[in-house]
Amino acid sequence: MAFDFVSSRDQGENIAYVGRDDGEFYYYSQVLGLDETRGKDVHSSNFESVPHRDILNLGRELAFDFIDERLAEQYAVVREYFAEEDTAESRFSDMLQSHGLLQDWNEYKAEKVEKTLREWCTQKQIELDD
Repeated sequence: MAFDFVSSRDQGENIAYVGRDDGEFYYYSQVLGLDETRGKDVHSSNFESVPHRDILNLGRELAFDFIDERLAEQYAVVREYFAEEDTAESRFSDMLQSHGLLQDWNEYKAEKVEKTLREWCTQKQIELDD
């Protein structure tokens, strides 16, 4: 999925565009030596850049929302985890696992990502094939 590709690294390292004419995704990553955008005018109005999860508040902000709703007493601990970017996600997952909430988190995250991406597509007037 293009969103996962873009969000798998820091903002700007992996880029994906969706073509309005064909609905195809085109990927670019200097880090990975990948360029499917050659010959495409991806900066024209015929293409839309797929947003990074942080732009849509689907990164650490989503984790904070979940903790606030489900395990509020651990909010300060989670904020400390995310202050150290390198280990944040694994420490967060370990904590959720220890509280029996890892599956709930995965479902919550999947639901929020899908809802937000659908809203983004609507805003950008990109048709979805369900």
